[in-house]
This record gives sequence, structure tokens and C-alpha cells, in this order.
Amino acid sequence: MQQKRLPLGIERRRYKTKFKTVIMVTSHSKKEKYSTEISNGITAILSDATSKDGGKGEQFRPHELLCAALASCLNITARMVLDRKELKYDDVIVKVDLDRSDENKTKFVYHVDIIGDIDEATKNKVIHMLRGCPVKKTLEKEISVERAE
Repeated sequence: MQQKRLPLGIERRRYKTKFKTVIMVTSHSKKEKYSTEISNGITAILSDATSKDGGKGEQFRPHELLCAALASCLNITARMVLDRKELKYDDVIVKVDLDRSDENKTKFVYHVDIIGDIDEATKNKVIHMLRGCPVKKTLEKEISVERAE
């Protein structure tokens, strides 16, 4: 099978952990001040700093990308549950905010709205099942940030 051509000259990079090979996300500087192009080797998005911090404030801010990861995973997980249960829905809307008011704790706060002809009890059961969302489970674990050699 031929591998898909990667955009913008980005290489697909992998590193080994004790458990499996992981595809890294790569960020490249853009010409605009503090703008970056972020790629997983298949697709790319842009990020920058707020205008207050010297960027243009036109793209996702880095903290918003953390919220976006959780929001998209919760949305996908909810739709998978709805599909598995063969429940018809029109839309799933997930809103995520990041509360950094406590300097010793990071708290993600989310709200899920399932639009469609589904009773509230069933919607609540589906929302309860989101505890299995992979990104949510990852963020609930102890996290460390380490420099790769």
C-alpha cells in the first residue's frame, strides 16, 4: 500500500516508548510573529499567541488546543455511543473550558448537549458513558512532560 503524501514537507516521525510506537505532532514556525503550523504528518492546523502577547490572535491559542482535544474526543465518543445504541440524533455539541484559577490544579469543565428526539434520561446515560473517552481518561491521570532525546 502506498503511503499518503505528507503536507508541507513534514515527515511522519515516530518514537518508541516502552509500550508502543507513537506518532509525534510537529510544530513549525510561520513567518507571522508567534504563529505556528502544527501537523500530525497527515493534516495541519495553525496556532498563535493572543495580540496581548504579541501574536495576531487569529488562530487557536495553545490552551484552546488542549480544550479542543478533549471536546473533539468527547464529541466523537458520544456519537459512537449513540450510533452503537442506534439512537438518532441531529447534532452533538461539546463545550470545554479550562479553569487555571488555582495555580496548583488544572481543571477542564465540559458541557455536552445532544440535539435530537431522545429523552433526557437516555441523553444523561449517554453523557455518563463519556467517562470512557480516551482523552478524558488520559487527562485524569498523573501527567509528566519530558524532553525526548
